[in-house]
Amino acid sequence: MEAASAEEQEKRGYVNIPERILDNISLETIKVLKVLSKEASMKPRHQNGVPIKYDKPKSSDNIKPNEEFLVYIRVYEPFKSHPSSFKHKINIPILKLNSIISILGCQTLYQLRQKIMCQSDLSITTEISENPYQKPGPMAKNGYKSGFFYIEDTFYNDLSEPSNIDYSNIIMEWAAARDIGPFKVATMDAQINSLCTKFGFPWVYQHQGCCEHLIVLTDARLLTIDDVLVSSAYPRIEKIRPISGKNCIYCGMFNVHWIVTEHDRIPHDISYFCNRCFISYNYVDGKKVGNFKAYSYPCIPELMSVMKRPKQSE
Repeated sequence: MEAASAEEQEKRGYVNIPERILDNISLETIKVLKVLSKEASMKPRHQNGVPIKYDKPKSSDNIKPNEEFLVYIRVYEPFKSHPSSFKHKINIPILKLNSIISILGCQTLYQLRQKIMCQSDLSITTEISENPYQKPGPMAKNGYKSGFFYIEDTFYNDLSEPSNIDYSNIIMEWAAARDIGPFKVATMDAQINSLCTKFGFPWVYQHQGCCEHLIVLTDARLLTIDDVLVSSAYPRIEKIRPISGKNCIYCGMFNVHWIVTEHDRIPHDISYFCNRCFISYNYVDGKKVGNFKAYSYPCIPELMSVMKRPKQSE
């Protein structure tokens, strides 16, 4: 029976991986193959005496080595810029790396945009101090979807939604009035391999109206047999800068869940509270005490534990 079973599995393309390999190697690809092999072997092959036909994996999603190339893009954190006429002395902004993203040449700038993570996309601008227990509203990235890449002399606008705004229009009007340009306009449907650009030169990604990121195309190479040869795996984040969270100003221990402004019982304008301190300091029996405005702190809900409403006795 074992021989017949092994022969049947071989015909169906199953791969048996010895357990000792998994114990002595850290390759994630081999671990994934092992899981897929187990899942495939557990699928029923017959139903009521009739063989079950399963769809084969799509071969169109596979990439042949040395026939497609990867581009590596460094995305930097946004920083505030000031005109030369700004009177107050300020420190020169320091570039901070946000992430390094790899993307296939056949993929688009729109797909690249989906992998760029920015805290301004996660902000929620609804003031909810009167009812802090209500569910958070939509994040900024769901309400304000406009944006563009500026690469070489072209603005690549995100026009995926009919309501999106052409941010480049006002810039080109400003440039035309000063005899700067000319510039070109395209959409984010442009493929990476269609770009004619300099490597190592800073370009711009702008979203949320005025949030600007510098991006740099740093490298390009052909995919080899050692790479993940599945197109759906790209674009992907190769590296991301760890971000230390803010702590509550009241207890100094727990992470921030609330941004409070214009508080009449706090000496500074902007304060950061954890959920427990926010409720205990600003509410009595569920009623707001004093005057202030409260906003939910930008975060990724899927990565945060669900905050339960504390009991009135606490």
